[in-house]
Amino acid sequence: MTALVVFCHPLEDSFNAAAAAQVRKTLSNAWGEPLFLDLYKEGFDAVQASEHLLEEHRTMLAEASGLVFVYPTWWGGMPALLHGWLEQLLPKATGEGAAKARGMLTHLDYLLVVTSHGSTKFVNMLGGEPAKRFFRRSVHRLCPTRCAFRWLAFYNSDRSSDKQRRAFLRRVDRRIKKLLGIITGASQPH
Repeated sequence: MTALVVFCHPLEDSFNAAAAAQVRKTLSNAWGEPLFLDLYKEGFDAVQASEHLLEEHRTMLAEASGLVFVYPTWWGGMPALLHGWLEQLLPKATGEGAAKARGMLTHLDYLLVVTSHGSTKFVNMLGGEPAKRFFRRSVHRLCPTRCAFRWLAFYNSDRSSDKQRRAFLRRVDRRIKKLLGIITGASQPH
């Protein structure tokens, strides 16, 4: 069992980078090193990536039993780079494209999103949490029914303390371990 972690943030020393490191550490301790994509670091083109690169990413996705996204929520949604990655990697999720996209995700046991919001949970609820809706109603619906979906959001990050950020990273660790335990019936190989 392995995961593909897709990280999307331009700064290597950001809180999102720390969250991605925590995700990788927890997954690595449970199942071995996950596959990892840093979209900014590799210079991914949000509009027209090379077909060779897209095939590499599709191969990584095909090898994974879990798909994890780590990114900041900007203007209520995911960064355009991540949206561009999804649009190019998966066929259009309508008509024949929906069947092809489903075929690319049929092996997934879980879909996990770890994100940060500068605003509070209340403000995000008023806005309808569009990114959460997108992952739940669009991406997760292309996955098999057994695929678990989890949303881990760190709200009010712009005004958070070091203590609050460390507590969120511990929460990420606990929630991933719990998710993996549910998927495997609590029998982890390591």
